[in-house]
Amino acid sequence: MEKKKKQFSLLFFAINLLVIITFGCVCSAVVCIQEDLYNVTEEEFYQVKDESNIYYDVMDETEYLIGIDNFQVNNMSIEVTDKDGKVIAATYDFNDVAEAAGKSGEFENYKLYTYDVQLVYSKDGEYKHSHDSYSEPGDVVVQAIVKAYADPVLLSQYSAFDRQLIHFVTSMRYAVYPIAFFSFIAGIAAFIALMCVAGKRPGTEEVVLGPVGKVPFDLLAGVTLFITMSLFLLSGATGRQLAEALIFGFAFFVFLNAMLGLCMSFAARVKLHVLWKGTLIYKIFHLIIKGILAIPLIWRTVVILAAVSFVELIIIAGSGAEPEVLVIGWFLEKLVAYPFILYIAFMLRKLKNAGDKIAQGDISYRVGTKGLWGDFKKHAVNLNAVSDSVTIAVEDRLKSERMKTELITNVSHDIKTPLTSIINYAQLMGTTDPSDPKMSEYSEVVVRQSEKLKRLIEDLVEASKASTGNLEIVPAPLDCCTFITQTAGEFKEKLDSCGLSLVTNAPDGKVMIMADGRRMMRIYDNLMNNICKYSMPGTRVYLSLDVVDGNAVTTFKNTSNTELNISPDELVERFVRGDSSRNTEGNGLGLSIAQSLTELQGGTFKIDIDGDLFKVSLSFPVIAPQD
Repeated sequence: MEKKKKQFSLLFFAINLLVIITFGCVCSAVVCIQEDLYNVTEEEFYQVKDESNIYYDVMDETEYLIGIDNFQVNNMSIEVTDKDGKVIAATYDFNDVAEAAGKSGEFENYKLYTYDVQLVYSKDGEYKHSHDSYSEPGDVVVQAIVKAYADPVLLSQYSAFDRQLIHFVTSMRYAVYPIAFFSFIAGIAAFIALMCVAGKRPGTEEVVLGPVGKVPFDLLAGVTLFITMSLFLLSGATGRQLAEALIFGFAFFVFLNAMLGLCMSFAARVKLHVLWKGTLIYKIFHLIIKGILAIPLIWRTVVILAAVSFVELIIIAGSGAEPEVLVIGWFLEKLVAYPFILYIAFMLRKLKNAGDKIAQGDISYRVGTKGLWGDFKKHAVNLNAVSDSVTIAVEDRLKSERMKTELITNVSHDIKTPLTSIINYAQLMGTTDPSDPKMSEYSEVVVRQSEKLKRLIEDLVEASKASTGNLEIVPAPLDCCTFITQTAGEFKEKLDSCGLSLVTNAPDGKVMIMADGRRMMRIYDNLMNNICKYSMPGTRVYLSLDVVDGNAVTTFKNTSNTELNISPDELVERFVRGDSSRNTEGNGLGLSIAQSLTELQGGTFKIDIDGDLFKVSLSFPVIAPQD
């Protein structure tokens, strides 16, 4: 932390020093160029400046001398004559100073300076200085000569300190350029380094604003500029050169460091992305917007329209171009436009209230479309459609959750039943004498239940693969009539044992489809096994094939042994059986697997229930017979 503080202090000191050096070099270069110090020597500079200063001093004193003759002037003595040598005005000691000038004594350093001037000789017989007098009718401009004895040392405007400063500037007049360049580059580098560490907490990389960060940035910048500008103005209002210099230097120091602090605050706010949000303008604007948004939409519209109308009236009043006519047109425009705008606001409020209701969870809310038109009515219809979609989605989600719960329950039941039998009979086998005849019975039960558990797991894996499309399908041209004939032959004995009569119906000739023969037989096996399990004994089972609209439609129909109080969609869910008591053989995966395999091969699978009549339809596109 101490190291970080030293780094800040060092950078601040370095920037201050480098700015002062750069500023001093620039000022020196400007002085050298303005005063032509690159072309004259230091002595020539003083000579030109002193002579110029003496000239202006003599001219100033001459103005007073013409109007008031024979007064004394400090450090000089003046005489004004016309071109014929006639004295127009003179200080009372001019002759004495003229005789003593250049000799030992009080006037030893006095020198004679002569200047040509123009005077105005008025009609009243008086002379006036042409610089401050204006000519009137009858006035004459005459040529005059001003002679002045003056001490150049006493009239010099440069003090000993000034001469030392000018000597230093003159001696450094060529070195200021490289010094200014390198100090400027070093100052820029130090400033960049300061901005990089600005806002960082000592000892960490965390960026914080600190106490100053709580002050809005634009307010902070305004106060800083006001204080520094006040100091600069104060430096020029004292009337004393030393005080002005001291105050100006102090003002410059305050300005420089205030700007550095302001730039550091700027950099920290930029790093934290709070520059705009941390301004007073933003806060005021935000409060205004927040206040406007808190007003209900209709009244908010009225307030905005009133404000706009007020501004328009002010502009009309200040335009000066027949305001009466403009006001009439303005009134007619508002009479037509404002009711239309308010009606739009009414429709927007209606839609907004509906959106708020739906967003708050009231999915049964419906927007009344009466009084709405155009896109507003279309938007209301869309909101109602969204509400309906959300309702359907919620119902589907609830149904999915219920199905998931039932699936877990059914899987647990179907796995637990054979597994319990296996465990129980395995324990009996462990406690029974191997020579006991019951061992054979126990072994058969274990094998039977193991086979049942194995089939359950295999069916579950196949159902999962089929539903996710991970089963390999090898399509080939197949004749659907062959499936009808083959199925009738394979299931004749099983159907007879169940007391069922099979009635088949197929067209003459071939009905070709593109499918996987192995997967198709699995579909037929599942559906026929399902019929054998759940059909009422003594009833007929129908298996038919028809060509409908270019599709081979195979239909399985049977009469259910139990009441079918379940929907077709639920019936194809996994582990769902037509027998809700789950006392029949099977695991409830047959229909699910059959549907997934049908859809994987590009067919459609449909279940219809009409009372106790159970009907399954398989549909595949018919293809042309292959040679």
